[in-house]
Amino acid sequence: MDFETYSRSKQADYAALAETVASILQAAIKAYPGPSRLQQVQHRAKNPESLKKKLEDRKLQSTVTLEIDIKDLAGCRLIFYTNSDVSRFLQTGMIQDNFDVDWERTKIHHPVPGRTDPDNLFISNNFVVKLKANRAGLSEYARFTNLACEVQIQTTLNHAWSEMEHDILYKKPELEGFGGKLFEAIQQRLQTIMRTHLLPAGYEFQKVLDDYERLMSGKEIIDRGALKALTECPDNNARLELLERFRDYVLPNYDDPATVYPEIKEHIVTATKEARLVKPRMVETPFGSYPGATAERVVDAGAGILVQLRYVGIETTFDAICELFPGAQSEDERKKLLDVAERLAQQNLDVWKKVGPYVQTVLVQRIRDLPEDNVDQLRPVILEVLGKVLSTELRGVSSTYNAMTIHSGSAQASDALIKVRAEALDILMKLYRSASCDGERLRTERTIFHATATPSSAGYSKELLTCVLNDSVRVVNFCREIALGEAYEVLQKAENRIFWLHRRAQGLRIGPNADADTVAVAERLSESIRLFRSAIDANKQFATYKTLVGYDSVFPPMWEDSKFGSAKVDAYRKQRIDELVARVNSENAEEWFATIQRCAKTESDDLATFPSFGLFLQKLSRAHPSIVLGFVERLDKRLTGFLGLILSGLAESDHRAEMEAKISQWLSEDRYLVQIAHYFRFAPKFDNVILTQILKAGFRLNDDDIVAQVLATVFTRYKDGTAALIEAVILPGIEYFTEKRDTRWVNLAWYIPKETSPLAELTTAQTEIILRNLVCASQIDTHAEWILAMLANANSERVFRFFGERLKFSTANEDQASYEAIPYEFYELRTPFSKLVAYAVDAVREWFVSGDSMFQFTGGRLISSSFPEFPDALRVKLSSYLRPHVREEVEFVIRILSAYRGEPSLYETCKEIVRALPTGDDLLSDVEIILQSTDVVSGEFGLVEAYKGKREALVPWLSDEDSKVRSFAELYIGGLDSQIAAEQRRSEERLEMRKRMYDKPAHEDD
Repeated sequence: MDFETYSRSKQADYAALAETVASILQAAIKAYPGPSRLQQVQHRAKNPESLKKKLEDRKLQSTVTLEIDIKDLAGCRLIFYTNSDVSRFLQTGMIQDNFDVDWERTKIHHPVPGRTDPDNLFISNNFVVKLKANRAGLSEYARFTNLACEVQIQTTLNHAWSEMEHDILYKKPELEGFGGKLFEAIQQRLQTIMRTHLLPAGYEFQKVLDDYERLMSGKEIIDRGALKALTECPDNNARLELLERFRDYVLPNYDDPATVYPEIKEHIVTATKEARLVKPRMVETPFGSYPGATAERVVDAGAGILVQLRYVGIETTFDAICELFPGAQSEDERKKLLDVAERLAQQNLDVWKKVGPYVQTVLVQRIRDLPEDNVDQLRPVILEVLGKVLSTELRGVSSTYNAMTIHSGSAQASDALIKVRAEALDILMKLYRSASCDGERLRTERTIFHATATPSSAGYSKELLTCVLNDSVRVVNFCREIALGEAYEVLQKAENRIFWLHRRAQGLRIGPNADADTVAVAERLSESIRLFRSAIDANKQFATYKTLVGYDSVFPPMWEDSKFGSAKVDAYRKQRIDELVARVNSENAEEWFATIQRCAKTESDDLATFPSFGLFLQKLSRAHPSIVLGFVERLDKRLTGFLGLILSGLAESDHRAEMEAKISQWLSEDRYLVQIAHYFRFAPKFDNVILTQILKAGFRLNDDDIVAQVLATVFTRYKDGTAALIEAVILPGIEYFTEKRDTRWVNLAWYIPKETSPLAELTTAQTEIILRNLVCASQIDTHAEWILAMLANANSERVFRFFGERLKFSTANEDQASYEAIPYEFYELRTPFSKLVAYAVDAVREWFVSGDSMFQFTGGRLISSSFPEFPDALRVKLSSYLRPHVREEVEFVIRILSAYRGEPSLYETCKEIVRALPTGDDLLSDVEIILQSTDVVSGEFGLVEAYKGKREALVPWLSDEDSKVRSFAELYIGGLDSQIAAEQRRSEERLEMRKRMYDKPAHEDD
């Protein structure tokens, strides 16, 4: 079509098309649920006069393809009030649902720094559309077949600016030597209006609208009786939703939250208690069923509201915690409620500036007034609160739209602070005395010692230091009072803490900046510590205990010698152990047996607790075998765990024969099998036969612990045995666990050096047994990978295929949600796999089935994990699959590349794919996705910068010798330009709206 044809006969058709498009969109918007805020709809056909000027400007006066060259012959403009209205409309997909979109000609106009004229501030979404075939096929629309209409979506402000800009700049008059400077000033003023007034005004309107919508949403919830409805919810899904809506839309808008907080608290407590009485109900959706809200999630939402209101009513918040904590059904619930207590009691810098230790004073008073019957069940809450009360560190957080600042400081000494700390210590010491077990006493003691800590920063006052030192004196005196009757574990922790107080007191007394007042208090502290030491030094049993048990024991030389480090401590301890062994005789054997039993009863989850005790038992067994053999007959459950160490000492004594007879007897009775297997980890003589016998007993008894201990011993002492252990013990033991889908043996073997590991000597057949077991592992963690890397040294291809077996296992066991067939990345296996590029690709190709879009997460992920840098060898191998007209092979390569993150190293292979595929093939859209993929981006405009980089990398394709590559690049770059503009707009909107959210510095704890 040429200009004359349009002017003479086609303008009317385009005008009718524009009117039709407008009416379709108006009807769709009206039918869509929710507010549209559509201000107006405009439509028109291009005016011939305006069209003629546009053609002249573009030197297209002679065109006969007018419908292609000019995309807005028919135009429709949707004008919305705010940016968010535009975004909401675009997210509905109405354009795509009602029309066929010409994405190649569709443009998103938004200025992008570095890619756009800085004065071009025009903002619009311009879609080029045609009627869908089903509509165009109707007789009344037949004349619109193949006609395109441009649909512009703008805000009212952008519309006003663009109309004025069109009338002034687009219709620019011919100026020859007259008015040029003035017209240039007009242009600049228009840009200034947009930049300085209209863009900010758009964001301000959007903020007003967002605030209004939140307000009305909150009012709707209030009008429906939200708090009452909270207690009437039928299930936890409804409770959680209502709590979250109340938190987001109602809570921020109370004018006087103090008046309603008691009611809010009561409803939260009631709703939480009711949530604990019901089971989660599945959420049914069109896409399937999903787990429903648990009581923990309801508690979390309620706790979030309590945190926001905690300072509105300090007592109210604390009472809510006290009501909810005793009924908590899980550790997760307890933790969330303790977090509320911690946030309430913390020494908040902003609060301190206003009211000093008022919050802490109120909380201490509240705790003091608790009924005695409630104290035991609220101990964790009380300890959490009082620990924060005794802290001298002040913390605060302030935020702006682009930064968060952490502030710290120290408390100011005052009569109020001294009083509240004293009362907190009174409560804690009473709690300590009423504790029912050593665990409670240890936790309480740890909290008491909070009173001895100064702020981490050095800027605190002398008065605060004096306050802390005085409280330290009181704490040390308390420890001295309870020392004689206290459990050794508790006393050991107390002594260690007091030891460090001693070091501080020494520094204060002799430091270069010490003043008379501080020295006087430090000397009082030192005297209290001396009296404490005298009290515990008199306890000889405790001196023995701390020699044998624990890693943080304090020994006499450490008090006076500041250079008595860990090496000297170890030497001192070993010397003391030798002295203790020498004291044992037949006359005091019973006393020593009681001491040994007491040491063994120590609760520990730390491997550093018992090495000294184990050394003592070995030396004692070696030096006094007859006495220890008498002990062996009376081992309790806890002491039985050390039997292996005892046996190792007896094996080096002159009673070895009796010890071996005991082992024979126990073996015949199936007694102490785990301990005997453990003994052979230290035995001077390794015994293959006995360990094989114990393993068979473990199989017969179906006892996992026995089998695991035999394997642990054999892995550790393999070089002391024979190669027969692999077939006799290791492989049968692993097969035993394979039947149970158990891979615990990995943690017993992974750390053994290659030089001494039996896994380094396996045959191909033996390797198969190991791999069969590891197929069951829920994931290949670093320990399992160490094992696989050792196997891959001789069987790298087999280990690679092993991951294919894991993929099959995953498919056959889809109910195992936690199963991860392939790790996100390899560490140890990269090296052996690096030589397998060609083999790996061929192997993965065998697993591929055309049409499997998930292959990128299976076989593709295995390739990307094995070769994360996409080496040249991989590029060359994949290229060998890219043969023209063999679409399945091309699809395979695409699925492999999809597992990467759009790295530049993929581009050459992508170009080969484009050459191999016919124009218009659906797989080309997958190539676009590969090229657009990014790794982690950072910064407000990180994705914009990433897309701009990708665009620049594809520019050389525009001059490629292959027309298909050029055509693909043109389409891809055009789409990328739209994405860059759209992402720039989204990023700017997020940034501008965040600025308005933080229009003045806001504090986290306000």
